[in-house]
Amino acid sequence: MIWNWSDTCVSGVQTGAGEGWLGRLPFHVAAQTCEGFGILLTHGADAKRDLVAPAEWAAAGTAGFRVLREGPDAFRARLKNIQIAQPLDNTLYRTRFRVFFEWLRYRDDDPDFDIIRDIVREFVFRNFPIAKGQVVLGQPCPEQYVHSLATARNTFGISGWKLGRRLSAIGLAQRSSVSKRFVLNEYAPADVVRGIVTEVDALLNATEAAHRVGIDRMMITKFTDRGLIPKYYPDHNAAPLYHPRDLEAFLGRLRSLAASKTPSEQHLDIPTASRWLSVPTDRVTRIILDHRVPLFANETKAARFRDFRVSVPDLQQEIYRAQDGVLRPADAAKVLGISVRTVRSLLDRGILEPRTVREERSARNRRYVSISSIETFAAEYITVVDLASQSGRLPGAEAILQTDRGVQPLDLDSRCNMIFKRADVPALSASTVSNVKASRRAFSNG
Repeated sequence: MIWNWSDTCVSGVQTGAGEGWLGRLPFHVAAQTCEGFGILLTHGADAKRDLVAPAEWAAAGTAGFRVLREGPDAFRARLKNIQIAQPLDNTLYRTRFRVFFEWLRYRDDDPDFDIIRDIVREFVFRNFPIAKGQVVLGQPCPEQYVHSLATARNTFGISGWKLGRRLSAIGLAQRSSVSKRFVLNEYAPADVVRGIVTEVDALLNATEAAHRVGIDRMMITKFTDRGLIPKYYPDHNAAPLYHPRDLEAFLGRLRSLAASKTPSEQHLDIPTASRWLSVPTDRVTRIILDHRVPLFANETKAARFRDFRVSVPDLQQEIYRAQDGVLRPADAAKVLGISVRTVRSLLDRGILEPRTVREERSARNRRYVSISSIETFAAEYITVVDLASQSGRLPGAEAILQTDRGVQPLDLDSRCNMIFKRADVPALSASTVSNVKASRRAFSNG
């Protein structure tokens, strides 16, 4: 029985075929579908049709008409809204659309309803984990379009843990707040699941990945911590598994910096250069990639990590740039032409500015020297050796001469170099100041 639930709807479908999709349907199909779908919209999936009052049928028909008059896309969109209104669980389309779905099944013998059945069936196939061959509204599913964790596990043999972790990384799942299991935000498209299964099958453990890159297992762990090579599962507690694609991308970045020519004696492989400079290999590699330090390799296209050679002076210069304006005491001593003991004494007295640096290799905090304070020191102080080089006297004779003139050296620890304030030394050549800066540049350049 068709209730006169809306003058607008009745006039729209009784006047014959209209311009809209709904108006071109047979009258009984349009009217009954508005009612049947409208009951789902107004009373929910568990509504009992025989308990619906005439006035409620009218309201339901109006609600259904407002959606269906916008066409099939609006119909599908409202079905999708009903599906996602509740979290995914074990309930499928029969539960979520029960009153409407049962009504539609009762019209199996009327071919005029095929257009409605086709839309609903296709929606169910593409939005619920329906197995291939499973019959919905009289037709078998041609292929499975989406998966739950359970159907993916049964179909592909992949563990829910591995699949859930990857789906979580791309935003299709999340970790349950009450258990360690993963929960889908929406069913996973079959092609996405197939892609994950293919990737998981290709994963390498840390030992296998290290062999492919050309390093040892401990080094690949350091490269991962440094952010050079990502783990397939980024979680902190996840097993260290690697995809060949990411390993090849890492080697590709190194190969892009490499030229095919014979290296000189100044070119060493990266681990050897790292040991020579007392800087961890993973940090050196990070500097090479970030600062695009030129590399060399005999077989560039097939080169692995230990095949690359780097210029030690070039690398040394970039390391100093990466140290954010500081030098180790030993390097500061080379720049200033004094002993390391003297540098430490100058740091103790605040004449050179100390900086605390956490060394990557030892994981300890060390006292480094500010480069700006080294240049300030060079402008304000001079060693007795530099004075002697200007005067042509021996350093010992120069020291006696200056003290006889009343010039007092800095009060430093025993066995430190003798140093004077430039302002206290008469007729000092100004060229010595620039000489120290030039010395520092030359040291930085290797």
